[in-house]
Amino acid sequence: MSINIVCHMDNKYQIKHNETYEIEKGIDKMKALVVEKFGENAEIVLETRDKPTPNQGEALVRIYAAALNPLDLTVKSDHLSFAKNPPLVLGNEGAGVVEYSSKFPKGSKVIIQGGVLGVSKDGTHQELMVVPENQLVPLPKNFSFEEGAALSVAYLTAYLALTYSGEIQKDEWVAVAGATGSVGYAALQLAKALGAKPIAIVSSNEKAKQASTAQPEAIINLSQEEIVQGINRATNGRGINLALDPVGGNGTNLLLHSLAQAGRVVSIGYAAGMETTINIMDLLAKATKLIGFSIYAIPEEVIQSAFQHIIQLAEEGKIRPVIDSTFPLEQWSQAFSRLTSRKAIGKIIFTI
Repeated sequence: MSINIVCHMDNKYQIKHNETYEIEKGIDKMKALVVEKFGENAEIVLETRDKPTPNQGEALVRIYAAALNPLDLTVKSDHLSFAKNPPLVLGNEGAGVVEYSSKFPKGSKVIIQGGVLGVSKDGTHQELMVVPENQLVPLPKNFSFEEGAALSVAYLTAYLALTYSGEIQKDEWVAVAGATGSVGYAALQLAKALGAKPIAIVSSNEKAKQASTAQPEAIINLSQEEIVQGINRATNGRGINLALDPVGGNGTNLLLHSLAQAGRVVSIGYAAGMETTINIMDLLAKATKLIGFSIYAIPEEVIQSAFQHIIQLAEEGKIRPVIDSTFPLEQWSQAFSRLTSRKAIGKIIFTI
């Protein structure tokens, strides 16, 4: 889908989907949220910077919404060896309006597909940024900036973990731990869209209610039953074919134990801890697999193809992000606290 300027009047640009945006002129300074020091006691400041200038093949984008992700915690805590040394602007995804580009008309609403943004290059937690034009895609019809900013990382992670790493098949039972987190909820929607039978694993009644909006085949509420018991109940004792695990800790062991023959667990996070103990017989007896996921190990052409399919599913109304909360950049400390609390249901967004 392309977005074109259809009217120009008095410095306002009318974009298809009947939305008008004021294109800001004369701005030579901007706000940026900058990590000055990595570590468990990372130093973060909101500073004023000069407006950046794009080079050939780059676009200048006014950011209106930028997501806060577990990746940002990993980077600022100095747990990612190939991250750029500080100072660094975090943020691997966002959405906004094009101010300058040779490819997109001025005023086009776009999603920023992160790549190494917020890792080895300054990311989206700033008012204005220069982005390679091949990392921009049009915002899906009827999506807000906040929803657009929530689309690329969570849905791309979930999609690639399900398809590229997990080799999902139609009608398979797919358990999703942390099912109301941004990646977990995306995985529920995507597994269903891909013809599988998702099982949501959540930790409370409130999260069970939220997970139900994705219409999974079953919900396991850990405040009422254990993972193994719940999977046996949902699958009538057959076990699961695939599990996505953004939680880690002891739950990884329980998911591995609950696999059917030739089942797979794809590990994509460690919210509950980086260590677990597994029974080797859970791997050997049923020829199962425990697979580590890293988007940086996936070929770029696979990533681009996956994201195009995600945009298509969004346009078709088959997937839609859930927004937990929004914060201005000035409230960055509260936003990070919300993320680390593990109470978020959906994505945390900076509105800029």
